[in-house]
Amino acid sequence: MSGLDQRITACIPYYGCGKYIRRAVECLLAQTHRNISVVIVNDGDPDPPWRWLADIDDPRLVRFNLSGNHGPYLATAVVLNSTPAPYFLIQDADDWSLPGRAECLLDRLERDGSDFAISAQIHYSEAPAGSSPAVVRWSVVSNNGAAQSAFVVRPRLTPEFAYRAPHHGLFRTASVRRVGGYYGGYRVSYDAMLTNLILMTGRVSHVPEPFYYHMVRPGSLTRSDATGMKSSFRQQTERAIARLYKRCYDHYLDYLSEKIDSSQLASAIRRSVLSNISAHDARQLETETARLGQQLAR
Repeated sequence: MSGLDQRITACIPYYGCGKYIRRAVECLLAQTHRNISVVIVNDGDPDPPWRWLADIDDPRLVRFNLSGNHGPYLATAVVLNSTPAPYFLIQDADDWSLPGRAECLLDRLERDGSDFAISAQIHYSEAPAGSSPAVVRWSVVSNNGAAQSAFVVRPRLTPEFAYRAPHHGLFRTASVRRVGGYYGGYRVSYDAMLTNLILMTGRVSHVPEPFYYHMVRPGSLTRSDATGMKSSFRQQTERAIARLYKRCYDHYLDYLSEKIDSSQLASAIRRSVLSNISAHDARQLETETARLGQQLAR
């Protein structure tokens, strides 16, 4: 890959993860792939993470404050829309990566000519005495589109919206922009939709070794009473996303039947996604993207 532009931008959206943020940052700065920038986006937390990172003097680390709380997908979209790097890595503020993660994913992405590369993950739980390893997930790929079991990568699409792959991986920046970017107007569950869109328009590579550690903890977006898996807010949002998936899947069927080509498919999906974003959120996204773009240019 010597002739390729190998720049990676890693995005860490931040809110309320002060005790974990330094580990998340340090593991990315310690990647064996050195051509990486790490952008921490404080998503309107009144107690920003900068005091935990004050002594890190690395020009690859970018600190950025959003003007308000917008949720992790809009925060991530600001970084995606601002970066000139051709590759985009996802890292949660309370998770961590093994040193070879970026290098391995980039190598697999380029060898396969794919749009997105993921690895298996170790999911572990937070306990009063500390965090302990739990279970390896996303280590198996199944070509059966039906949900036989949870946390199995399922690249074959069906009419039903499903969680087919994690979004914690390495994207081609252009591939995400092609389907409307990282924000589709929703605060929760949109990562599952995004990986489905990548499967509709491109290819996903899989590494069976676990290079990523994902924390399961009380108070996270998937565990809190307000936004957790059993909350009415999440269930209502997932019904809305399922309707969006149905619209995009219909376009995908038109592509499979050769009624439209791949460019027309991506355009139709992008229009469907962007139509869900309110005018207010679109203005916020544009404003914050311009601010971060100016900072990155400096």
